[in-house]
Formats: sequence, C-alpha cells, structure tokens
Amino acid sequence: MFKRLILYSLILTLFIGNCAFSFSMPQVEVPEASVVYDINGQPVKGLGEQNRISINLEEMPDSFIKAIIAVEDKNFYRHYGIDIGGILRAMYINIKAGEVVEGGSTITQQTAKNLFLSNERTFLRKAKELLYALELERKYSKDEILSMYCNTIYFGQGAYGIEVAARTFFAKNAKDLSLAESALLAGLPRWPTQYNPYIYPEAAKKRQAVVLQRMVDEEIITQDEKKKALAQALNYRKGDYIAGEAPYFIAMVKQYLSEKYGERMVYQGGLQVYTTLDLFMQKAANQAFQAGMQDRDPKLQAALVAMDVSNGQIRALIGGRNYGDSTFNRVYSERQPGSTFKPFMYSLALDYGLTPAYQVMCEEVEFKLPTGDVYRPTDYGDEPYHWRKFTLKEAVMKSDNVVAVQVNEYLGPANSARHAEKFGFKNIQPVLSLPLGSSVVKPVDMAAAYSVFANQGIYSNPSYILKVADKNGVVLEESHLYQRKVIGADNAYVITDMLKGVLEPGGTGSQLKNIVGRPAAGKTGTTDQFNDAWFVGYTPKLCCAVWVGYDQNQNVNLTGSVACGPIWANFMHDASIKLAEGDFVKPDNVIKLNICLDSGKVASESCPRQIEMAFIEGTQPEEICPEHGAEEEEYENDESWLPGLLRR
Repeated sequence: MFKRLILYSLILTLFIGNCAFSFSMPQVEVPEASVVYDINGQPVKGLGEQNRISINLEEMPDSFIKAIIAVEDKNFYRHYGIDIGGILRAMYINIKAGEVVEGGSTITQQTAKNLFLSNERTFLRKAKELLYALELERKYSKDEILSMYCNTIYFGQGAYGIEVAARTFFAKNAKDLSLAESALLAGLPRWPTQYNPYIYPEAAKKRQAVVLQRMVDEEIITQDEKKKALAQALNYRKGDYIAGEAPYFIAMVKQYLSEKYGERMVYQGGLQVYTTLDLFMQKAANQAFQAGMQDRDPKLQAALVAMDVSNGQIRALIGGRNYGDSTFNRVYSERQPGSTFKPFMYSLALDYGLTPAYQVMCEEVEFKLPTGDVYRPTDYGDEPYHWRKFTLKEAVMKSDNVVAVQVNEYLGPANSARHAEKFGFKNIQPVLSLPLGSSVVKPVDMAAAYSVFANQGIYSNPSYILKVADKNGVVLEESHLYQRKVIGADNAYVITDMLKGVLEPGGTGSQLKNIVGRPAAGKTGTTDQFNDAWFVGYTPKLCCAVWVGYDQNQNVNLTGSVACGPIWANFMHDASIKLAEGDFVKPDNVIKLNICLDSGKVASESCPRQIEMAFIEGTQPEEICPEHGAEEEEYENDESWLPGLLRR
C-alpha cells in the first residue's frame, strides 16, 4: 500500500508541475472483442480489429512468457504497474549509451497503451498511461494483464499477438515454439521494423542473443541452453492460415455483425456469436484444400463451401488460396458452372416423363437461334461426337453435352430456366446451352441447390449464424430455418441415383469413389474455354462445392475431375468421419432395375454393359433387352418384368 501511495503522489506531482491541463480519470473497461463459436461451442480464432488471434495464457509456450518478462519487465510480478527502479535504471543506461537503448515502461504500462492510447509522445499521453496502468493492476490479476499484453503487442509484418506472430514468422502455432523461436519473437516488439527477420536477419539474431542473455541473467535458463538456442537454425516462413482456421468465414461474420451492430460493438463490445461452422470439418477442408492446390500456379484461385444438407447450415468455407494475399471471398463470386448445371435440367426431364433409361443419339446436330446464328453443340475431348445412343443416366455419367442440349431443346429452355430457379438461382438465361453452364452462379448457391437432391427435394436457405448474444448473455437475435419444397422426393432420389453413376466405373469422377468411402453422388464441370473447373457433390449428410479458376478468366487447362475432384473427395472423407453412415433414403414409389446401356431395356444376363437405375414407379421400362443373345423362349415366359396386375 505504501508503494502505491508513493506512485500516486508521483503522478499527482507531475500533473501539478505541468499545470497545463486538467484530467479526469475515466472508468477503465478493457475492450472485449466478440467471440465466435462453432456449432459445437468451440471458439473460432481470428476475430479482431487487427490481424490478431487471442489465445489463453495456458496456450502460450512457457519459454515465450519467460523471455518476454525477462527482456521487457523482469519485475512484472513484483511491482504495482509502474517500476520506479526500472525507470531510473533505463535512464542511467540510456545516458551511458548516449542513445535510447532501454525502455522504462512496464508490461502493464505497455498493455494500457495498447488498449487505450495512441503512440503519440506527449506528457499527457504518458500520464494517462501511468494512471491506466495503476487501474489495470487494481482490476485484473497479473496473469490476466500478461495475457492481454501477449495478445495485443505488435511484432511487425502486420502481426498482433503471439499466435499470429508464430504463424507469420515460423508457420506454426504459438504453443509449438521452441526456446530459440520464443526468444527471437520476444525481441521483436521493441523495434519491429529494424528487427524484422525477413529483412534484417542479422539484427534479429543479435536481438535474440540479448533476450537469451537476459534469461540467463535472471537464472531462467542456463548458459548451455542459451548456446543451444543460438545454434538452432531458424526457418522463417509464413503459415497458410495466419488469420485463423477460417479467415473467410470469420470475415463474413464480421461484415454481417458490423453492418448490424457497428464496428465498436463487434471489436469492443464482447458479443457472443454462435455460428454453423464446424471446426473439425473446417480443418478437414483446409487440409484437403492445401493438398489439392500445393503444386498449382500460385495465381490460380479456388473456393470450397460445405453445408449440412438437412438445413443449409454452412459447416466449412474457404474463399481463396490465401486470405493474407486476397480477402475476396470467391464462395460468393459468380462463375459459369459448366456441366454441374445439368442435373437441374434432368430433374425437369423426369417431370416431363423421361427416365434415366431414355435414349438420345449423340451425333452432329444444329439449331437455328433467334439471332439467325447456328448452334452446334459438341462434346469434350478429341472427338466432338460419340455417334451412338446414350441413356440419360450414362449421358450424365459421361457428361455428354450433345445429349443434354437436345433434351433441353425438347423441354424448352424457358421451362428449364424456370425450373432451375426453383433451386435458389436467379436470372438463369433461357438458352439452349443452359445445361452446359451458360449462366453464372455462386459456389454457395450450387452447394445449396445440390443439397435439394440429398434432402428429398427440400431447399434450405444457406445460413451461417445461429445466435448472437451480448457480453451479458442477453440474446440479440436467433436464426430461423427457411425451407421450401422444390421437387418430389422421388425426383430427387432418381437424380441422386444418376449422379451416383458419375462416381462409378465409366463416370467422369470414378476415381473419387474409393476416396470418399461412403455412398455419394456428384458432378464434374468444366467450361468451354477451361476458365472454370468444378466438382459439386454430396453424401446423405453433407454437400460440398469446389471451384478452381483464375480471378481474371484465364485458361485453367484443367478439368473439374482433375482440379476439384481430389479436393472434394478428400474433404468429404475426412469431414464425414464423425457422421453416421448410411445410404440415401429411397422413397416407396421408387424401384430399381438393371438396365442395358445399349438398348435402354431391362438387362438380361447376357448384356455386356448394364447398370442399376432408379425409376419412379410406373415409368420403368418393361421390355427385356432383345439385343444380347437371350433366346426369345427364355424370356417369353418370364413375367417378372410385367406390372403386377398383368402377371398370371
């Protein structure tokens, strides 16, 4: 108590001596950044006004805590916010050196400055700093103050706080720092620009030696430990997710909250934000994303969005290669979807009475457009046409363009466009090339639209915030589920069955089935000029859309299967580990038959190319394939294919 009285008397004397201002001590309230929680109640790191990720003191390495105290404020646990001895000692050292080489501010003073004040060098600012420091010591424990300090100090390279610093300079989490790395980082806050190891590695190394020597002087480490730390090679590199596990998701949350509640409330009001994100799935997305893009052109971009098919809640989201390089969230960018748009048209075809076994010839066809131009659709690859019939299911599996355009012409492009818009899309153009992805769409909308097929025909609005409460727990808002019936459950199941074929042998994504490891359906997509590559697919629980391309519409020269498929499949496998296994729910009015791909009829044992197909009851083919060696008398008496009422 006596020491505190001396400190207050000293400050009062300084004020009286200056006599140039009056000062009223305000109530000190430490700004509380809002906390974002995932669907399981786990805090999502990354919400801060600066590039800062707050972590608990227990998550910081002991080596860093001891290093920062040794070099910045060795008496931290023994003073009351202001260290008179430290101030006098710094003055002596600076006078002796002829320059400012030592600071007299305590960790508490620096925390007060970081939280409440600017960097201006004025008497008033310094006086406020001293008063705030004393008030912080009165209201908070030493560990709480130290935690505030370590989470707010600036290390350079845009990094605030030890967690971001560890990711910025060593591409690792703070808890994994070695003694050598901790000492290096502890030395940076004194002069971040001049000790920047990326620019001045020798100066940074000398500063590290100073920190280690201070630790020796304070008997925190031994001389031998110091020598080993100095000998350790330091590998400076930035981590891929400096801004947190889900930087694009957090940015999306920040923008929403700032627009609704104001930035002051977001960054200082301590909001409690409960979101739909699943950190387990997000980490799976990050790993699959990095693995799939690591050998790609650094300028090539990508996006991933995954949602729960039952309610549209976003579980994982990646908006680009590196949030530090570009904050643009490509999950919400409009791109041409290529052949991933075909299932919406085929859904209408089912309503028009066509079936997965219906056959269309892939051959050269032309259509006269209203403009007078002639449109000739072609297929991907060296040969523009297959010159044979395709069942609609095989056409989906092979992603045949010519068949899709002919079906769209039969349905009417205007009808196809209106049907597609039921799935959440807007401004779909009624053109013949519609199923080939002529209209631009967003990856998030593609994930929501494909979820309709997985959720028995029900569309759910994409969502990412569940509840927002103030710092006292008072609920400010809660989300509501918005759903609507788009197509019948039978229609959805049949399309799902067709899309499952894409992952079977002969499908454009056949190599992905074993990676996913559970029932799944999906579709590849590649635009005509190879500017956009896609894979959109789902399991009974989770739907995910992956897009790869350049921001400026350059040629990617990769198909959706190659560029996006592995990212999608690896994510779906890892993200689904904790989800219950099971197949898609088959409606009672859907039946399955083996169909000959050559004839479109019910397959016999002799049919060399056959596949199981799903049909809405009453639309299935009734004739057994006559083309592959089955003797007429063998099936003349077989009535199993006839509708029940016609059997004897």
